[in-house]
Amino acid sequence: MQTKIPAVFMRGGTSRAVCFREDVLAPHPPSVRDRIILAALGSPDVHGRQIDGLGGGISSLSKVVIVGRSPQSDSDVTFTFGQVDVRTPHIDWSGTCGNMSAAVGPFAIDEGIVPAVEPVTTVRVFSTNTGKRYVARVPVCAGQAVVEGEYMIDGVPAPGACITLEYPDPGGSLGGELLPTGLPRQQCELADSRVVTISVVDAAIPTVFVRAEELRADATQLAPALDAESALQQTLEEIRCRSAILLGLTPSLEEAHEKFQHTPKVVLVAPPATYLASSGKRVEAESIDLLARAISMRNTHRTVPGTVAMCTALAAQVEGTVVHEVARQVATQDIRIGHPAGFMEVGATVSRRGRGWYAERVTTKRTARRIMEGAVLVPQKYLDGTVWFGAEKSDA
Repeated sequence: MQTKIPAVFMRGGTSRAVCFREDVLAPHPPSVRDRIILAALGSPDVHGRQIDGLGGGISSLSKVVIVGRSPQSDSDVTFTFGQVDVRTPHIDWSGTCGNMSAAVGPFAIDEGIVPAVEPVTTVRVFSTNTGKRYVARVPVCAGQAVVEGEYMIDGVPAPGACITLEYPDPGGSLGGELLPTGLPRQQCELADSRVVTISVVDAAIPTVFVRAEELRADATQLAPALDAESALQQTLEEIRCRSAILLGLTPSLEEAHEKFQHTPKVVLVAPPATYLASSGKRVEAESIDLLARAISMRNTHRTVPGTVAMCTALAAQVEGTVVHEVARQVATQDIRIGHPAGFMEVGATVSRRGRGWYAERVTTKRTARRIMEGAVLVPQKYLDGTVWFGAEKSDA
């Protein structure tokens, strides 16, 4: 026996997610809600394929979005994001997603949560994960979000309608400062006694940056090649987990590794260089301002998470960070970030306030598409808690 749960399958930027209305999931306790999501995505799957669900086996294709009406006067909808682990029955609710942020406005319009206004509907979104707000400007025609257009983003094969995302005051997603440790860079001692220089920056999502050169890594490599370097990946995960402790997310490396897989992110950065993107297209050094290879859920991201791109662009303008050190210094506030599929341009504005730095604003452009709508079918055992992958925690 299976139960139908209304849902929509959407692409946002270079990610995909199963999207639910908040009022659909609200009747279910949190543990049941999570099991519904696991069933929808096909997690856990020890083979890493999510063959029994809608997930795609990698972090950018294993996500959930929950959208509801906002009770606050300064926003129209609420957006809750969950990063669904592929191999274990775990959903990380500690951060948000910049790519799927682009799908929230179209979802809200097409669901009738926000009235459609032609030619562009402004949707004010409150991110419950971070406590931050952003504005999505969505093209609309005949009462629905427009899908087709001429705007291209690297990592998506077809053009689409351009959705502009504006993030005022994006710094301090954890409730603190843009530089949460108070320093633009600091030393990180590893278990093998190596000491590496890192920059911990918190804007859109907490992110730790390290120079590829310092780890003897090649930042022009694509995701599969970087994933194959097991020693490098272990080092990056240790840096990420030690940064989670610095951020106060957890007191231990073990808990950071198991429970905070989505936050913080860790990124290899390097000066601009020419490379071949995953499409085979040649990305010239002159067309980008820096190289970035982001690690997401223990794998190299096939493009770059939208939130990480925002944080990277802001960090590139903060003097003293390792990102600022490797980035081409340009007069414009637009930063072009070279990633495995091409590049992404992000507008970022920072300012000095006393001795600290403040993130004024970030803007970016994405596309989104409603792919499928209807219902996901959830086996009864997921609803009553007798799931095949073991006993669950109580709903208390």
